[in-house]
Amino acid sequence: MGTTLRKLDLIALTSSGAAAEKLRNWLQNLREDVAAGMGGGDATVFHKNQLASSLETTPDATDLASAIALANSLKDHMNIHLASTGLSGVHMAASAETIAAADATDAASSYTLLNELKADYNTHLTEAGVHVNNDGTNDVTSADATDLGSSLTLANEIKADYNAHIVAVMATPLIEE
Repeated sequence: MGTTLRKLDLIALTSSGAAAEKLRNWLQNLREDVAAGMGGGDATVFHKNQLASSLETTPDATDLASAIALANSLKDHMNIHLASTGLSGVHMAASAETIAAADATDAASSYTLLNELKADYNTHLTEAGVHVNNDGTNDVTSADATDLGSSLTLANEIKADYNAHIVAVMATPLIEE
């Protein structure tokens, strides 16, 4: 297969421990997915389609209603991302993180959900054994949501950082020819 896959094979074969075993399993799942013809047999096309469908496209939060809509959509997108492995995702193993807070329906529940999104997302970025390369760049640094203003700021930063994380981990094709 391509150059990137060969580099990952070398790492997996010359390393030991739980992380190396997870990488070997992930590579095997990748090979099986490609062999099964995902993305019409073209892993690069599938990869680009996965990138587009993974991005959060809900409009930025400008008031309470849009903050609630964005928070709920981020929860849906992140839970899918956190569980994704193999060619259908970018993880060697599913994340231990899950956004468990209830969907936002009002100001108080949106603050709770946004604060959990921030905490779980930031933990996920450097979670051991999940990413081939951890993401130390796209962490959320805004203050926790405590009122409308801070919730708008936090919701919009989570969206921007989450999208940057998706692009960072998916922009390089999994398989280079």
